[in-house]
Amino acid sequence: MHFPVLVLFASALLAQSSGTITGTLTDVYGGVLGKAAIHATNVATKALYKAESSPTGAYTLAQLPAGTYDMSASVPGMVPFEQKNIAVRAAQTVRIDIKVGDFSLNTVGEDRQFFTGLTTRHKTPVGPTPRMANGKPDLSGVWLGTFLQDSGKPELTPSAQAIVSERAANHLKDVPSSRCQPNGITLFGVIFTYRVVQTPGYMVMIAEHDVPPRQIFLDGRSHPKDLDPTWMGHSIGHWEGDTLVVDSVGFNGRAWIDLEGHPFTEKTHITERWRRPDLGHVEVEFTIDDPSSYVKPWTIKRISDLAPKGEEVTEYVCTENNKDVPHLVGK
Repeated sequence: MHFPVLVLFASALLAQSSGTITGTLTDVYGGVLGKAAIHATNVATKALYKAESSPTGAYTLAQLPAGTYDMSASVPGMVPFEQKNIAVRAAQTVRIDIKVGDFSLNTVGEDRQFFTGLTTRHKTPVGPTPRMANGKPDLSGVWLGTFLQDSGKPELTPSAQAIVSERAANHLKDVPSSRCQPNGITLFGVIFTYRVVQTPGYMVMIAEHDVPPRQIFLDGRSHPKDLDPTWMGHSIGHWEGDTLVVDSVGFNGRAWIDLEGHPFTEKTHITERWRRPDLGHVEVEFTIDDPSSYVKPWTIKRISDLAPKGEEVTEYVCTENNKDVPHLVGK
């Protein structure tokens, strides 16, 4: 068999045993988005396949071995897209048209370029992990938001799947922060700068674009027996070596777990593992346990970059959702 014929024969076999994912990538207003990074990961083999959208927003992931894929799309300054468990069959094409949302209304001063600066990893100071007088890592500092490392693979109950599907169909417009409501602990400081203040007895966090401040008790107390459900829940922590393990319960179920719309409930139990591997970074793992929404516990991994010296958390006010004004009495 001549070499060109052999190549054609191999190509034909590959085409028969592989499939394709194709589509267009736009914003929620229908505008095309070029030069977007699009990835598909084979769930079984973990093989990664990459593509980039064209100036018309079109993309193609070709020659994908038949199997199940998790897909993502990333546009600087915009909400990341993810879709899991996409079945790709041999010699077939799956069409996935992607709509990517903005972090805001894309207005002057808070446009996509502004959010690109907030959602892009930064060069950080270099040095060893700072430590408290008791030898434990000091997590204190001003941090430049949290960047997603692993979004996890939640297996949803039917009721939770219905909630996620409804939120996606509404382009995530009901995310609590759109109504000046708290993001919750898994999205606290997700984009904007936040500060951590650590003492031997407690840790407090304040965020530039979120309320209320969060406190974690490190003084050995237990959760109260009668908890009033709140947005942030009740958090207690202890050290396991150089890892701070935080246990949180008592949520009101109104926050979102992530920007995909996975729900909290009053039964949600979250375990965090905080690490500071060096001067410039802090890593957090959130393990979500809630049998009412998820078949089994699942984990999200995030990392934050240390802000340059002199960076501060600025004042933030969001009171547009005050519905009590018509009830106030006065002259």
